[in-house]
Amino acid sequence: MVILASAQMETVYKYYLLLETIKEGFDYIEESFTNYERTQADMVLTDILKAFESINATNAYLSQWLTEEPCIIHGLERFTDVLEEAMALEGQLEDMNAKQRVIQQRLSPAFQEWKRTIQEALQPYVQQ
Repeated sequence: MVILASAQMETVYKYYLLLETIKEGFDYIEESFTNYERTQADMVLTDILKAFESINATNAYLSQWLTEEPCIIHGLERFTDVLEEAMALEGQLEDMNAKQRVIQQRLSPAFQEWKRTIQEALQPYVQQ
């Protein structure tokens, strides 16, 4: 295990928590498709897409810090799979059925799988 400075450890911890927040955001959005009281789904989706930009930027730092952790590096690289699924939303945001299909069948599952994998790999750093 790579020894990280306290600021780096804090970044890893915040990153880990951000992934949980994004999962909660997807839960909210998916619930909004049947619970019409969930009126902030579009705003939550926008926040998730902005968070993806932060994840992508942080992945570059984590890759530098954790070069000796091939499992983590591989997991970070797989985030491109999530970004590719997010691109499927392009041009679909006004079509509620298409947006729902992309989110439920592609984007959310891709994120959930990636999240599970990267969180497992980062677990030793979060537990310190």
